[in-house]
Parts: sequence; C-alpha cells; structure tokens
Amino acid sequence: MSEVRIYTHINSRYQVLDASGRLPFSIVFGLCRRSPADTDLRSILLETAGSVLDVPYALAHGLLNLKEQDTGDATQWVKVDLSRLGEIAAKEPECIFLSSPVNRKEPWKDAVTVYTCHLNVNDDLASVLEPGKKYRMTLASEDLGVKKWAYSDETQFEASDGKPSDVFEAAKLVNSKPTAGNATFKVVKSLPWPPTVETRMQRCAASPSSDPALTTANPSSSTTLKVSVVNTGTKTVTVQTRGHQMFLIPWGPFEPEPDANDHRLRIIDASPHKPPTSGLQVFDSATEEVVRGNEQRGSGPLKDPKVDSRPKVEDLVALHPGTPVVRVVDVGTLVRGLEDGQYKIRMQAKGCRWWEGEVEKEHGEDGRVPARLYNILTVPLMLGSEDDVEIGVRDSKVV
Repeated sequence: MSEVRIYTHINSRYQVLDASGRLPFSIVFGLCRRSPADTDLRSILLETAGSVLDVPYALAHGLLNLKEQDTGDATQWVKVDLSRLGEIAAKEPECIFLSSPVNRKEPWKDAVTVYTCHLNVNDDLASVLEPGKKYRMTLASEDLGVKKWAYSDETQFEASDGKPSDVFEAAKLVNSKPTAGNATFKVVKSLPWPPTVETRMQRCAASPSSDPALTTANPSSSTTLKVSVVNTGTKTVTVQTRGHQMFLIPWGPFEPEPDANDHRLRIIDASPHKPPTSGLQVFDSATEEVVRGNEQRGSGPLKDPKVDSRPKVEDLVALHPGTPVVRVVDVGTLVRGLEDGQYKIRMQAKGCRWWEGEVEKEHGEDGRVPARLYNILTVPLMLGSEDDVEIGVRDSKVV
C-alpha cells in the first residue's frame, strides 16, 4: 500500500487570536482511521514534528496554506506571503496514536485522536499576522507531511534494546477528508480581561436575608446554601447570569468543548422561581463519585437569529470591588431521593458574560444591553468555588 488514508479535520481553538498572548491560542486537529481499506489491527504511532501538526513548520514548508480576508470583499480570501517566516526548524519530536478501525464498536467520532498545537504569536508568526485582520488556515494538499510512522503499540519509536528505532513504514499518510475543515480566526491587539472573583459556599439557615431578591422560594433550613461572590479587582463589573451567554469559547476539532455553551442560570442569578443549581454537583464522600449533577450539559434551545438575544439590563448583576453579593440557594431538588450516607456538594466553574462598569438602560435599546457593548468579544468571567459543603442523609432526610 503506497498510501494510508487518515480522516483529518483542522480548527482553531478560539475564533480570536490575542496578539498580546494573554489568551493562549492553538490550532486543533482531529485524526481518525476510517478507510475501509485500513484492515491492520495495530495502532499507528506517528511523529508530529515536521508534519502538518507542527503548524509553524508546516506553514513555512507549504504543508499548510494561510489566507487573509479581503478587506474590500469579505467573500474573498487572499493568500498570505509566508516568505517572511524564514527558515523554521521542526519542533521537538512528539508522538501520537491512531487506533485501528478494525472491530471498532464506538462511533468513529469517539475514536478521534485530538492533537493541539500551541502557537507562540510573539515568535514565528508575529511577522505575518496583523491585528484587525481575519485569517483562514487550511491543508495545502492531501499530504500530511508525516516523516516517521509505524504500526506499533509502543509510546515511542524504540527498538527492543531501548535505542531509537529506525524502522518506519514507507507508505505516505494522506488526508481522506475532501475539505479537512479550516482554522479561521481574527487577530486582535488584546482582549478585555475580567477581574478575579472569589466565590465561597457554605450551609446556612433558611432566609438569613430580609431582601427577597437574595432568596429562592420557600427554602428548607437543611437544604439551603449561602453563596457569596466578591470582586477582588479594582473596578466595578456587570455580569450576565441567565440567558444566551456570548463570549469566547474553546473548540475541539468539530464542536465547542463540553459545557462551553451552557446557557443555564449561573449560581448568583436572583430568579425567585428556579434555584440556580445547574453548576452544582453532589459527590459520594466515600467514593468521590458524582451522584447528582453529572448529566449531559446541553447548549439550550437553538437561538433564533430573528429574536434579540441581548439580556435585559434589569437581569444583570453588578459586582463592586470588595463588596459581597450574596445568594441563598435551595438545593432540595438536587439532593432529593439520595440514599442514606455522607455527601459533598461542589460548584463547577461556569463562565459569565461581563462588562466593565455598571451597564445602564439606554434609549432605543428596548431595555437590553446596548448593541455596541454586546458585540464586544471577551473571555468569560468565571464563577467557581473550591469549597466543599458536607451533607448527610439519614432515613431519607438531609441532616
């Protein structure tokens, strides 16, 4: 066999490349053996150095194409002159596995090997990527440029005596996917960066606050948590706690990372009708296994492009420096039906859209976040806590 076909897909980790380097940027590849002609039971071990997976090298040596969007016609893409990159050597050797398709039981997407190539924008690519421009990276041809590969169940290219092996397959590894996807991203000088917030969580008695906005409906003293969030920065920020959250999210080869598109209520949402428990998990104290809150995270209903998804200003929460925002959350529904035993409640980190300062209503915006603010690209402000809340269940009651 002169060629071995590998299903290959390329994507960008984020849709924005932060030229300041504060938000790490990567190109993500998904590779899978799917060809009916591939009948070898062994795994494929391949070296990434000097291949399309070695992105700076691949750009400099014609294995990857880079185009920029035409500023006069957004439908057109113009090839970037990569001669400015100069000579780029292959990176340090690194190996990945591709499992055999023979006797595969799971869906092929579950067998995809994901490889991420981090790009240092201050080194090799600084000379060709300009802030304000949009770029698209694609495979230049079917050739994946892999220099060393073999059928092997080892983790490195080593002979039986432990010395480096020089026994490699002669066949070329080529892409079998017609389009192979693309890594599209816009370059910006820098991104707005949220302050760090400190989130604490503990058990409390029912209704410790006289403010009805701080409590959920009819909490039981045995199943209420007090959640306190403090902005440790020096400036006030406003956060979105419900609805469609629009911020930069990390992608894998085909789709957003799990939980990245979770639009459910955040833990400090003040809704009087539904406790914001979607970010909480219950663990068995003895086994550390998740017993509640580990269901598949959905992205919520599909967003209708005709419907204004900007949040109402009245539903936002302002976080002033050093001033706690307190919520009392009833977790009765979350822990109902647990078997007798000891448990821990933990909070998963969830991202929130945020804006610097206090967002106020403006004329002509229908009470929503002004469009000029909503369309700004940001990284999320993260709400999460390292606190464990201990609860016990005896005779089917929380104690």
